[in-house]
Order: sequence, then C-alpha cells, then structure tokens
Amino acid sequence: MATKANIIKVYAQADSAKKVDIIIRYYPNFMGIVESYTDGLRYMIENEKAFNKQANRGELGVRVQAKGNHSDITGNSAVASVMTREALVACDFSGDVLEGVDRQEEFKQEAFTLRTMRLDYELFNQQLGILGEEESEVFRQFIRGEKGLQTIAEDKGIVYESAQQRIHRAKRKIKVQMVGFLDGNIGGM
Repeated sequence: MATKANIIKVYAQADSAKKVDIIIRYYPNFMGIVESYTDGLRYMIENEKAFNKQANRGELGVRVQAKGNHSDITGNSAVASVMTREALVACDFSGDVLEGVDRQEEFKQEAFTLRTMRLDYELFNQQLGILGEEESEVFRQFIRGEKGLQTIAEDKGIVYESAQQRIHRAKRKIKVQMVGFLDGNIGGM
C-alpha cells in the first residue's frame, strides 16, 4: 500500500478519473488517510510555530536580560492563535493562525487538497445512489472489501463472470457520473 503522504500527493495532481480510481481503491481507508494526514498537518504547523516562537524568544530574552529586565515579552504570550483542527479542515486561515509559520503556502495547499478530498468522498457516497438501492449496497460491500466477486455471485445466484460484469458496470457508471461532477458538468455525466 502506498504511504498516506504519497496518496495525498498523487490525489492533488490527479485528473478527475484518477481521483475516482483512488477513492474506489482506498475506499475503506480513504477518510482515515485524510483524517490522520489532517492531524499530522496540524501537528507540523503547530510544531513549526512553537519552534519559531522558541527561537525568537531566545534571541529576545538575551537582549531583554542584558538590559537588566528579566521579563521576556514573547514568553508572556502563548503561541498565537493555535490552529484548531476544525479551522484546518475548513481551511480557515483568517487572523494570524499561521503567524510564525515559514511554510504557510505549502501548508495551505495541503489543507485545500485535504478539504477537496473530503468533499469528493462525500460526493462519491452521494452518487452511489444512482445505482439503485440494491446495486449500491452490493457495490459498497465490494469496495469496502466485505464481499468478493465469488461471494456476490453466490449471493445473487449468478456465475462469477456475471458478478464481475455487474461490479464493472457499477464502477463505470459511478466513475462517469463523478468525473462529470468533478469536471464541472452540472448533473454529472
């Protein structure tokens, strides 16, 4: 399995068809990947803030103490505007939540990619409805890894090849619909 960072990177650069393929391939773990990478991104942002704040505090502390004053002005305030997970998920960079962060643009871009991945995943789940209730459930079970083609064939009383065709048709139908939406076509397809 590809690393989480690689999946995020590939997703960010993928065309619409490839994005749908990634959602289907990693469907059972897709949101887990997005969520854990979001938490990792927040951790990196806060660490960079804290590190830069500490470095600045050290320099200022030496200057202030040299004048006989032992109060460290920057030390008296907490790390400015700790970025909440909710703000990161919403890509809310208002105020000074990224103050003291050197790689602001890089982090913003990653946050926007993660938000896009969330929205695409939600759209994908909504579009499963076009398959109809029964087909949607069978397709979900397949992409979640709960049922393989052989089990689907046995459950439906059909041959393996028919189950394979059924899943292939469902995947193609969803992919066409999703690509349409991701490419900005009103109504999908």
